[in-house]
Amino acid sequence: MNFKTLTILSVVMSVALLITVFMQKGSYVSQAKTAYENQTKSAFSNAGYVVGAVNNVIQKNTLLWKIATDASLNAKTSKDFALIEKRSDQAKELMSPEIKTDKETGYLTRKVAVNSDYYIIASFNKKNNQLMGVNVDALLGKIETEDSNGFSEEDFEEN
Repeated sequence: MNFKTLTILSVVMSVALLITVFMQKGSYVSQAKTAYENQTKSAFSNAGYVVGAVNNVIQKNTLLWKIATDASLNAKTSKDFALIEKRSDQAKELMSPEIKTDKETGYLTRKVAVNSDYYIIASFNKKNNQLMGVNVDALLGKIETEDSNGFSEEDFEEN
C-alpha cells in the first residue's frame, strides 16, 4: 500500500468515526431528554399529591378550629353547639359525632371529628345542657387516653 491509499483510507475512517459520534450524541441527547421529562413529570405529580393532601388537612383543621372558637364564643347549650356544627359543615366533611357520658365528671361529651386524628370534644353539664368547655388538645397534637375526655378538674374549675 502506498501513502496515497493510506491517506484516503485514514480520511474515510475519520469521517465514518465522526458520523458515528454525532449519531450517538443525538441518540444520547434524546434519551436524556426523555428520561428528564419522565422524572420531572413523576416528581411534579408526587409534589402535587402531597400539596393537595396538606391543603386537605389544613382545610379540615380550619373547620374544627372554626367550630371550636364559634362554640366557645357563642354556644351556651348542646343545641347551640350542634347548630354551630351543622352550619359550619356545609361540605359534609365531619364524621357523625360520638356522644357519651364521661365516667369521671358525669358530663355529656360530644366528639366532633374529621378522622381519628383530628377532633374536638365538647363537654356539657347533663342537668342543664350548659357547655362546660371545648377540648382542642388533639388539634394541638396532644395525646389523650382512651377513657379521658381530655379535661382535668382544674379546667372545669376555671370555667
